[in-house]
Amino acid sequence: MNYLAHLHLAHISHTSLPGALLGEFARGAIDPNLPAELQTGIRLHRQIDSFTDLHPRHLGAVRALPSPFRRFGGIIMDMMFDHFLARHWQQYHAWPLPDFIGYSHSKLQPDGHWPDPLVTLVERIKQYQLLQQYATLPGITLALERMDSRFRRPTPLPRCGPLLVEHYDAMEQAFLAFYPDLISFVLEQAGSAR
Repeated sequence: MNYLAHLHLAHISHTSLPGALLGEFARGAIDPNLPAELQTGIRLHRQIDSFTDLHPRHLGAVRALPSPFRRFGGIIMDMMFDHFLARHWQQYHAWPLPDFIGYSHSKLQPDGHWPDPLVTLVERIKQYQLLQQYATLPGITLALERMDSRFRRPTPLPRCGPLLVEHYDAMEQAFLAFYPDLISFVLEQAGSAR
């Protein structure tokens, strides 16, 4: 899952929104000197990613992508699942999406525990209104194009716009079947962590 889903899941499980994003950057053993809420957020982020990667609906959607896109299917599906979360937001949260985004921005305030890449990410999320862009297919397409620059070699990500249109309905059905399972999993994990 991508940023919007991680923030949403952190909010509904009453865990740390910064910790949910810190999981993008924390590698290896979790630093025991971090505040407990950040440690929990990192752990939950990792559990969410593992659950997602192994879920039959996510796996099926990735496998349905043609070569050369299949190799980047995890990235594509994570972004598209964030898109569908934004599109179907009212099914999963009582607040309107703009209100939740504003709330998230207010909670994402750097402190001394944040690594520089997380500070940069949060600045970009706010400056470029990334979470709002996820609600539109052009916004997701642009985000995937930008991801190409993170790789040493060119990827097919800048060319996946037509693919997203072609597979849109199947991806949406995969998301709608998958996300309730993920919510249940996260609430169970968060409950057992307390």
